[in-house]
Amino acid sequence: MSEVVRFAHLSDWHATTLARGGLARFRGKRLSGFASWAISRRRHHSPQILEAAFRDVKAQSVDRIFVTGDLTHISLPSEFEAAREQLERLGSPEQVFLIPGNHDCYVPVEPSLGWDRWAPYLRGQRPGEVDAELAPWLAVPQDLKSQAAPRHADYPTLRTFGRIAAIGLCSVIPTPIFRAGGQLGPEQLERLQHLLEVLGRRGLCRVLLIHHPVHAGSEPERRALWDAEALRSLLAETGAELVLHGHKHRRRVHFLDGPDDPIPAIGVPSTSEVGSRPDRLAQYHVYTARRSASGGRYDLSVEVRGYDANARAFVPLPDRLL
Repeated sequence: MSEVVRFAHLSDWHATTLARGGLARFRGKRLSGFASWAISRRRHHSPQILEAAFRDVKAQSVDRIFVTGDLTHISLPSEFEAAREQLERLGSPEQVFLIPGNHDCYVPVEPSLGWDRWAPYLRGQRPGEVDAELAPWLAVPQDLKSQAAPRHADYPTLRTFGRIAAIGLCSVIPTPIFRAGGQLGPEQLERLQHLLEVLGRRGLCRVLLIHHPVHAGSEPERRALWDAEALRSLLAETGAELVLHGHKHRRRVHFLDGPDDPIPAIGVPSTSEVGSRPDRLAQYHVYTARRSASGGRYDLSVEVRGYDANARAFVPLPDRLL
């Protein structure tokens, strides 16, 4: 593969309907989520805009597509199925690498009606598919099928292509009503540290995928990554080349401390937002990673592509993120 690699980042498209969700819509925590959808959220996300994004992504000649969760509203079985069909229209499981968002873990779901339907997109490389130095840090005690919710024991996930190492993290857990925070947990963080160290020694471009923002003060406590400080400390020691997140529905660019150079942490808006607020109109980002002539660091550039309501298509925006 060429030393120049392109990948797209999409997130938080929520382009599913709850109109035919059955009685499950009105039980437990889902009731408040359904009320939010019925009152306002259903007007914020457009399946037509999402489909326009899919068409545009396919025209960009990207090598891979990363999706950082929140494909659903309240984790209804009908939403998992609708989102599976959307993923298939976006690309094959080999092309598309998915991590879960908090809305995808709104409540536990019967496995055959939920996570099983996305398993090919969630999977990373298995311990038997990598060498002995990497295998211990991809501990997968069981398949990503037959689970009611994402298991932190199955993360980090890893997919390598060319000189890119995409590392999927699971920050989502079922939470009480009116809380949307998450955590990685000490075991996942320990595996991540070793994984980053090995990949760093090999000179790969390490791209972390996480749903929740990582930088300090990014969210109120009820919506925050509760062990973000531990993750920032880990990255300051091991380094990474890029962190991609969603959750905020707004573009955010911050730089985290690394052992040598600052680490860009970039959040992308929703891929389907109609523009309920000026800073929320649908976007996705296209990254180009070029290995420097010396063979050391990677030069990253970002193209912001946003939805143009008049053209009914995504177009390049002049914004410069890096």
